[in-house]
Amino acid sequence: MTFQQRIGYQFNDITLLEQSLTHKSFHNEQAEGLSLGHNERLEFLGDAVLDLALSDSLMKAFPEATEGELSKVRASLVNETVLAEVARMFDMARLLRLGKGEVLTKGAEKPRLLASTFEAFVGAFYLDAGYEKSYEFVQNVFEPWLERMDPKKGYFTDYKTRLQEMTQEKFKCIPQYKTINESGPDHEKIFVVEVIINKEYRYQGQGRSKKQAEQLAAGKALEELF
Repeated sequence: MTFQQRIGYQFNDITLLEQSLTHKSFHNEQAEGLSLGHNERLEFLGDAVLDLALSDSLMKAFPEATEGELSKVRASLVNETVLAEVARMFDMARLLRLGKGEVLTKGAEKPRLLASTFEAFVGAFYLDAGYEKSYEFVQNVFEPWLERMDPKKGYFTDYKTRLQEMTQEKFKCIPQYKTINESGPDHEKIFVVEVIINKEYRYQGQGRSKKQAEQLAAGKALEELF
């Protein structure tokens, strides 16, 4: 399966996609005229598109939430950790074009670089497809996070931390996480993780990475136990 098949969209202008995956270090090493440009301007645009699309989604999902609550929820999504995780979901690291120095320092594994690449990709997607399709793409990508958000109780990225705090208080123990299944090819793996609390309560989460599956499992535990 190609990258465009995984994202469910075929670019009209493939050069936009290529540019979004090109780091400045690669661009600077190319002879004049041999590079389409790097992705920093697209990153700037993608950051704004993400903010707008997620704000749009959150306004619809939580009509009673205050401005402050919505801002905090959005910030919990548009951050380096989550965006890097999304980039890994689409195996963007494999497609990144990096300069020799970045390759030597394993730039494709750096969360900041991956997060920036995803933002650049969103910018390219917006230029190629327009806002409506960009909104649909962002909505689909972030659906696992959006489904389990409660702006009055906490945010997705806090689930594991909140669960640990609450289990320590109630059960005097910490949650244990166990990967119970992995399926699919390397670039599209699905992980199932189980969280075990007090050797008695068990909840499962499924995601495209172990971290995402752990968070979803922790979210289920919070819903059921507290």
